[in-house]
Amino acid sequence: MINYFKEAEELKDELVKNRRHIHENPELGLVLPQTKEFVIKNLKEIGAEIKEIGESGVQATIKGEKGPGKRILIRADMDALPMDEESGLDFSSKNKGVAHTCGHDLHTSIGLISAKLLAKHKKDFKGEVRFMFQPAEEIFKGSKMMIEEGVLDGVDVALALHTNLTHEAGSVSYYEGYMATSCDNFKVTIKGQGGHGGYPHTTKDPINAGVMIYQQFNQLISRDANPSKHTTLTFGQFSSGSNSNIIPDTAILQGTMRTYDPEIREKLLKRIDEIVEGVSKASECEVNLGYFASVPSLYSDPSLTKELVEYVEKSSDIEMISGERLMASEDMAFVSRKVPTVYFLLNSKVPGNNYSHHNPKVDFSEDAMPIGVGLFLTCAINWLNNN
Repeated sequence: MINYFKEAEELKDELVKNRRHIHENPELGLVLPQTKEFVIKNLKEIGAEIKEIGESGVQATIKGEKGPGKRILIRADMDALPMDEESGLDFSSKNKGVAHTCGHDLHTSIGLISAKLLAKHKKDFKGEVRFMFQPAEEIFKGSKMMIEEGVLDGVDVALALHTNLTHEAGSVSYYEGYMATSCDNFKVTIKGQGGHGGYPHTTKDPINAGVMIYQQFNQLISRDANPSKHTTLTFGQFSSGSNSNIIPDTAILQGTMRTYDPEIREKLLKRIDEIVEGVSKASECEVNLGYFASVPSLYSDPSLTKELVEYVEKSSDIEMISGERLMASEDMAFVSRKVPTVYFLLNSKVPGNNYSHHNPKVDFSEDAMPIGVGLFLTCAINWLNNN
């Protein structure tokens, strides 16, 4: 087997240059005009077939010249986060309030150089590789939008990676099965009737109703979820009132629920509805529940994962670490519900940088990027030629 990792290493300077350009110019959500322009410019230079999807999604196709075959999709997400950067890097964000603190700048650069090398190796594979340069992963909207616009039409399998900070660069982690949790971010708005703290019987106390919501929701984890499964529910906001002797009119709670298990997710979402209805009756308050972000758990197909890992291990000395998965969530999950998908974790911790994803001081090792390119080429070319 050809060692594509060595060939990718020769393009590290270009990988770094691309990454730093994207890092300096981060953009948010579904509208990424500068990033899209940069991606399309690079794809045109290699002769890829390009299709724009939505405001900023880009689909690119590289066709093999060994004959007809199947189609594999490679996803690269491009969006940043709404926060200021404090990394101190020479190529820090130029856009106030926007920063690449999740590694999507690396993902995009890896996708571009992977496409470039695949175009160079067209004679080495049959079928075709479709790239999905995706906006709005952070708000769980980009993948769904591109799927609705046909990015998965005719696709047989899909492949993606994400930066990972549990190991330094030089290895890749993976999991067979549910790889990343579902995520349901919720907001509970309680409308009661305020009044004097000395006359609580004349009020309908939204704080009391909020406490019941808080306690009952948390009890779902200890009493309704199977303790052998990984499930978490966290409140990040409980806001109400402004004075010690005034019972307020309203209370607001916001939180998130995450689990790997789709059956547990379905059960708990049903129970949440029941609790909200019950608390509303018991407290005589109006209780409104809404979800502002929801995504299913991401399934990394076990059979396909084994096959792709074997290709990597046979053609390189890259360490493949089994059994690692995320309590974070990923809208690649929507792709994994449509076609067999493999999701890798590209280990990229910078020694001494002990910050997590979404931290303003986080950085990612650029030494990991050639490994990401080699991973994509090894998996895509070998899978197409063997299937």
